[in-house]
Amino acid sequence: MIEIVNVNRDWAIGKQGRLLIHIPADMRFFRETTRGKVCIMGSTTLESFPRMAPLKNRVNIVLIDDEQKIRRESLEAEAADRAAGFSTELIYVRTPSEAIKRAEVYPKDDVFVIGGASVYRLFLPYCDTCLVTHNDFPTDGADTFFPDLAASGEWRMTEQGAPQQFEGTTFRFCRYERVK
Repeated sequence: MIEIVNVNRDWAIGKQGRLLIHIPADMRFFRETTRGKVCIMGSTTLESFPRMAPLKNRVNIVLIDDEQKIRRESLEAEAADRAAGFSTELIYVRTPSEAIKRAEVYPKDDVFVIGGASVYRLFLPYCDTCLVTHNDFPTDGADTFFPDLAASGEWRMTEQGAPQQFEGTTFRFCRYERVK
């Protein structure tokens, strides 16, 4: 499995239930990288999408802790997308082990953990790769963080892209691999 995330210099990812910053190139990278793949997420992440719709042309595995978190809107959006010809699938699971079992029928490099913070933490031990977009957006008010891979001693950066700019924020695409 691979975790894919956008973090700032303090490894902050969010503020008040929203992404800390929306960088179009990062969103494009996310779409292109995960299209046709499996995405594991929490229910809050699914609910943050427009129409609470699962991601199109992906298998969406959503970890819930309560049946009440199954959203009619998400099921209806999945049905509408499938009727429109998209290969979208929505699967609700109750435990991380059930998510892993559902995902293990796919190549491990086709399975992406996409958040939120608690889901990232739950699945990090099962991942060997993290695709991290680093940005220098201020941490002010951030309340959600990704584990600091650089400080953990368990990970090393194996790729670091060239710095890019978006509205005064510098960002770069990086790859971390678990140290064996």
